[in-house]
Amino acid sequence: MKADFFQEAFLNKPYRVHGLLYIFFIIAGFVYDSPAQVFLGLIEISTGADILVTDYIFTGGLGAAMVNAGLSGLLAVGALALAKHKPIGLTMGTLGLVVGIGFFGKNLINMPPIILGGFLYAKYAKMPYGVSVLRAVLATCLAPAVTQFAFIIDIPVTISTTIGVFVGIGIGFLINPLAVHKFDAHKGYNLYNVGFAAGFIGMLIFALYSLIGYDFYTLSYWSSGYNLQLSILLVAYSLYFIVCGALCKTEKTLSFKDYFKFHEFELDFFEDYKEKSYIHMGIMGFACFIFMLIIRGQYSGPVIGTILSVVGFGAFGKAIFSALPVMLGAMLAAAVSWHFRGTPINEGSMLVAILFSTCLSPLARKFGWRWGMLAGFIHLTFAANIGGFHGGMNLYNNGFAGGLTAMMLFPIITFFRHET
Repeated sequence: MKADFFQEAFLNKPYRVHGLLYIFFIIAGFVYDSPAQVFLGLIEISTGADILVTDYIFTGGLGAAMVNAGLSGLLAVGALALAKHKPIGLTMGTLGLVVGIGFFGKNLINMPPIILGGFLYAKYAKMPYGVSVLRAVLATCLAPAVTQFAFIIDIPVTISTTIGVFVGIGIGFLINPLAVHKFDAHKGYNLYNVGFAAGFIGMLIFALYSLIGYDFYTLSYWSSGYNLQLSILLVAYSLYFIVCGALCKTEKTLSFKDYFKFHEFELDFFEDYKEKSYIHMGIMGFACFIFMLIIRGQYSGPVIGTILSVVGFGAFGKAIFSALPVMLGAMLAAAVSWHFRGTPINEGSMLVAILFSTCLSPLARKFGWRWGMLAGFIHLTFAANIGGFHGGMNLYNNGFAGGLTAMMLFPIITFFRHET
């Protein structure tokens, strides 16, 4: 009886499962640093520039970054729950992105205006907010645009803050129709569709900044020395989902090896397997942990944030065997860069691009490992060079790169497959 109550009251409630996890993030933040350090760090995080790449561990400290990630996750959970959004696989991926990028760009100040904009869009379009809220939460990838207007430009704070809020509302309002349109450009082979759409909005905002004489450049703030703490966080995060998934009772029962065959099924693993897909999320987390060990990668805010997003998308479109060829292609591109430019493969920006290249997993699953490797190679090439087009304001820069890659490759692949 108690087991059934626990099942219904917690395990079968994805928002509660994620909410409890984010509360653990907050508690852990106060364990790592003193309350005074955390609060000072949160102020620095919330009011300082956060365009790419701004590692919140670097600017605010590990404790404040942990708390900020947890609070950002709770804000997303609250928005989705209040909108009565029915959880799907993309919901799990969205929550992974929000809490992950809570380590380098999203916070409680710059996210709410964008989420509000999504609500106003739903009102204008006369649709339930639960239909549009997911894209609005994803659109917080443009949260640095709110910060830039609200706190960075040199005008009276009341005016700048007002402008920042309205910019955020505009982003949340526009992202739904734009994302629907941009989906057709890559045919769904880029899992980060909103990041692709947001890249175009980011370019427009950056151009408007330049038009009024406010030029700025992308940043490069990276933390180091936190490999032990962040690797423990990753293991605990992955284990949490595996345990929750293992305790769940669902209609479909799966053996352990079945979780390695998820690439054979539809994108939305959560729709088919419900809470059992948590196990696959945890497996993706441990796969990333092994990858970091093999490549001897340095953990940082952006790197751990990227990995947490990969874990989330373990319920929507990402599986080891479809992700691996894309990552290998991205690593090959990174090796070329290392040879000609001297940038190591395990350098932070390269790690982020390699891990995020898994957004193209559906392309590898559909067309095979060779095309998957080519997609990964092109993806990293784009990701390393397009940040300047949007001024670092699109935190899903790799979603933008992934969309461009899929948009370019899809007609080429279909041409050759038709010919052969």
